[in-house]
Amino acid sequence: MDSQFVAQVCRYIRAKDGHKPHLMDHVFSHNATLEMKVSTANVSFPPIVSGLPNITETLVRDFHTLYENVYTICLTDTLQQDNTSLNCRWLVGMTEKSSGLSRVGYGDYQWIFEAPDSNLVSRLTIVIDNMIVLSFTDQAAVMSWLEALSYPWSSSSDVLAAMPHITLLNDVRDHLIN
Repeated sequence: MDSQFVAQVCRYIRAKDGHKPHLMDHVFSHNATLEMKVSTANVSFPPIVSGLPNITETLVRDFHTLYENVYTICLTDTLQQDNTSLNCRWLVGMTEKSSGLSRVGYGDYQWIFEAPDSNLVSRLTIVIDNMIVLSFTDQAAVMSWLEALSYPWSSSSDVLAAMPHITLLNDVRDHLIN
């Protein structure tokens, strides 16, 4: 396991979740590409974003105009790595700034790094399989669950063991089991 690649994923999550755009300069190459494959109507992103400034705008600045209390968890038991790539499943939880509603989503990260001697990302594909919008009454349980997890890396079994019993999260539960 290349600890530099894992550290870059952690740095990206700190930048995105914590609204720290300055960290993106240390994650992505200047000419990097972001591809978004979204399979849900509950969130939208442009399908392709080119260049570090535009990626930073999309994933940090624009994202934080809509969402807060963001927790992204990468699933350690899904981590796959080779010379210049790292793939893993992820889970995210957050609240909408405008409504206070909680959202929980999941998908895949597919990271491509520059040559093996560089840890900058040249391409990131984010697959969003689902984004569930929960009721306002579920917010405390969802935020407590996410806060209790090991951040930003946790196992699927730990995520499942701590997951609150909210019917709308059954899709997430089924996805983590399979």
